Amino acid sequence: QYLRLIGMLVLGYGLSINFTEIMWKSLLKKKYPDPLDYQRFIGNFSSAVGFATCVVILFGVHVIRVLGWRAGAMTTPAVMAILAAPFFICIIMGIDNPARLSIAVALGTAQSLLSKTAKYALFDPTTQMAYIPLDEESKVKGKAAIDVLGSRMGKSGGSFIQQGLVLLFGNILKASPAVAVIYYGVVFTWLSAANKLSGLFMAKTEMQKAEKQSTSS
Repeated sequence: QYLRLIGMLVLGYGLSINFTEIMWKSLLKKKYPDPLDYQRFIGNFSSAVGFATCVVILFGVHVIRVLGWRAGAMTTPAVMAILAAPFFICIIMGIDNPARLSIAVALGTAQSLLSKTAKYALFDPTTQMAYIPLDEESKVKGKAAIDVLGSRMGKSGGSFIQQGLVLLFGNILKASPAVAVIYYGVVFTWLSAANKLSGLFMAKTEMQKAEKQSTSS
């Protein structure tokens, strides 16, 4: 159950970021039809993610230390859930003029930037910490399986669902209400898994401490 919950966290991030990113990039291609303008924007965005991550990592360490593992693990899905709401609302309301398209692109950019920053600063460290109380075999085999299967299933699963929605609705932007429903289903499942894993993580950590104290004494 412990490793399965870690897997659900990794899969949750992979699916949810895939859903919002494909829609955001569809909007970007509408706003920047010239491939050079599009690539320039993506390059600037990647630089911004790198800079923001460097800044937030300094605070991320303190968030986990002061507020605990649970807060660190649940911050990323919570941030993604909150920021995705105005993004989805804007798309559902319609992007039939340049002003609305620009607003939707700005919201999507902010959502994607902060989601990736939270992922690198909080999600990755807390996920790696979750392996610490496990025995050596579970650490090695479990981590390898989750890193490979979790990330691949997130990307391929998200793409498969999106392809089905495109067939049903015509394009991914028209399918935004359905994407929003699936997205929040994934994020709330991820939050629930993080909450359950927190209890198990604390119990295993305390057990490990007790074992060390008993062997040292």
